[in-house]
Amino acid sequence: MKRKRVVRRVLLVLLIAVLVFVISSVAFSAVFFQVMFARRDSLAENVCISYRLIDSQRYRRRAVSFLSGENRLSGFFYGEDNHGGLVIIAPGISSDADAHLPEIMRFADSGFTVLAYDATGTCQSEGDSRVGLQQSKRDLSAAIDYARQEKGDTPLFLYGHSLGGYAAAAVLEDAEADAVIALSGFDSPVGTMHGKAKEYVGVLADIEYPFLWLQNYFVFGDDADSRALDGVNTGDTPVMIVHGSEDKVIPYDLSLYAHAEKADNPRVFRTLIDDRWRNGHSYQWLSADAARYVAQLQDELNDLREACGGELPEEVLDDFYSHVDAAIATQTDAAFMDAVCGFFERSVH
Repeated sequence: MKRKRVVRRVLLVLLIAVLVFVISSVAFSAVFFQVMFARRDSLAENVCISYRLIDSQRYRRRAVSFLSGENRLSGFFYGEDNHGGLVIIAPGISSDADAHLPEIMRFADSGFTVLAYDATGTCQSEGDSRVGLQQSKRDLSAAIDYARQEKGDTPLFLYGHSLGGYAAAAVLEDAEADAVIALSGFDSPVGTMHGKAKEYVGVLADIEYPFLWLQNYFVFGDDADSRALDGVNTGDTPVMIVHGSEDKVIPYDLSLYAHAEKADNPRVFRTLIDDRWRNGHSYQWLSADAARYVAQLQDELNDLREACGGELPEEVLDDFYSHVDAAIATQTDAAFMDAVCGFFERSVH
């Protein structure tokens, strides 16, 4: 009898330990989402050439808004007098509607209309949080629906970087486009979150993986791990997948570029950028001089933030950007942008 009581006590302790682990893991995953995808009203930690620094008379824009779920997103149309088709730019997780002004300017100069927007929970758009990685796909789908209402059956092209690169490919499961450019994107949202977590907590990320997947399911349901490659393989939409050879943010094994080796879509084209200054996670669209200049600006901005204790006052930011040469910072790589514009144009001719 004594032995049975000991066994029961041990089993009870083990059961309690398992329950505590499960409950704490579920709670940790929920808190992780709240912190990781908290609302962002400012993206001041990254160098971004805002609209006020460029020639606004040459690149006129119209403010617009549209619903993504229950939240109203803010954005802009550029080049509405152009007739070369519409390019929708899907933003990255730390980007807003101004983040890709260099490409927007080049697209407008090349005869395209452009729609750029702030994602859910970012800057001028509504939302208590950014929700999660898969929200980018839902926001882009809403942008496509809105663009179709506004611009009818004009040729529609998607262009996205990082999280936006994922969205531009993944959304093809649910929406149609004439061509897609996906830069520095990942394939699996859950796989990417797991891979990035392993960089910080090692094997603990493996232990917590089921709860990470479960939290994604609680938030996104059947879209819990909507893969970019599945979107690429839906139909035969022309898709150009671009990745930097030294990308440390989205490592090769997590990238859409790597997974696209198994693409069934015969109209998938992969491009690896290995030019210095342009071969990281960002700046593939910039000239080497511009990429080097923006990287130097980013170092200066980081130093300023450290000197200010983490938060940059508005007057400090204003002074910083008053010394920025926007003409250099927005100079695109001619060969790369020629290839992008040509890719879009060929898809409809």
